[in-house]
Amino acid sequence: MLLLLVQLFLYLCFYSYSKEFIDTQRLVNHAFMSHKVGLRAQHLGLHKAVCVLLGWDTTLPLDTVTWAPQVLPEAEAVAQKEDLILWPPIVVIHNISMSNNIPQEQKVIPMEGVLAYLRGKGFITGRVNVSLGRPADQSVMVVKFLGTFPGLANTEKLHKYFSEIKRGRVDFQRIISNDGKSSSGTKKGKEGNKMEEQLLYGYMAISEDLDKLDFNNRKWSVIKSRKEIQELANDPVKVDGR
Repeated sequence: MLLLLVQLFLYLCFYSYSKEFIDTQRLVNHAFMSHKVGLRAQHLGLHKAVCVLLGWDTTLPLDTVTWAPQVLPEAEAVAQKEDLILWPPIVVIHNISMSNNIPQEQKVIPMEGVLAYLRGKGFITGRVNVSLGRPADQSVMVVKFLGTFPGLANTEKLHKYFSEIKRGRVDFQRIISNDGKSSSGTKKGKEGNKMEEQLLYGYMAISEDLDKLDFNNRKWSVIKSRKEIQELANDPVKVDGR
């Protein structure tokens, strides 16, 4: 069972008071080794959550009683993080202009404007919920799709769109790391869709994005393996026991 990141923090806070776990590796080794009745699933969830967070292989050894961290190549570590998505599926959208230190260059795009923009692009055809994220200053908005296979497909489609126009997660992280300056993303902004295309960055929410959600979405979100969901979708339906 996968744990919410909040649960991970609670575990870490609890164990931080124990001299037995003086470093992360000993904590994760304990989580793997523990066989306490009724707590095995929670410990394995903690083991996986910490490994994903630190870029370690989450595969559990079957023929040993000890565990040692195996550092994954960067590409594999990123893929492992991106596999743990929030469910129901969510796309986090940032208005990059709101991080500008010059108030006159901040361009507010209301939730209705974001929704209209996405509908105009053909990414939203069914039921979705658009709400303010954290902080609730119009800089972060979350678009929650239905927890269904079509809902996941629409989420992935929108995620791919932002990535292809260089407005995805990597692009957002790069621009905000530029000394906190985002003026280069606001000077080109114009009215209508041009402004949205210049100012909005988006990506599918994964476990580390929980802190970007508002209280209600964070409360009702769980973490699921994207790979396992896709395998379930592709699994042939058995008829008459065959």
